[in-house]
Amino acid sequence: MCVWLRGSQYTSKEFQNHLVEKKITCSISDKDNYWDNSIVESFFATLKDELEILDRPIRNPEQLLCDLLEWIEGYFNRKRHAAIGYYTQIAFEDRHAQRAKLIFLGA
Repeated sequence: MCVWLRGSQYTSKEFQNHLVEKKITCSISDKDNYWDNSIVESFFATLKDELEILDRPIRNPEQLLCDLLEWIEGYFNRKRHAAIGYYTQIAFEDRHAQRAKLIFLGA
């Protein structure tokens, strides 16, 4: 597991020891680096804006997981994104895999 954090409460020795105990890798951005987490923040902003399940009570963790996976795979991965040249996540990954294959084959 990896957690992105910034702030004195997260850099304290006590908190860092707790992360080590729980086998969690802590990723702390450089001071005043506002862009390093922007894609993840954009994802969660989109999730909050567009995911309809947030408008109804969560029945149980299993149902929440199913709803999240359905939204991610059924919608988000098929939506075009500016950060990857307006490709869908799937099209971008396919394009990358094809280019890697050509490079590997020496084409």
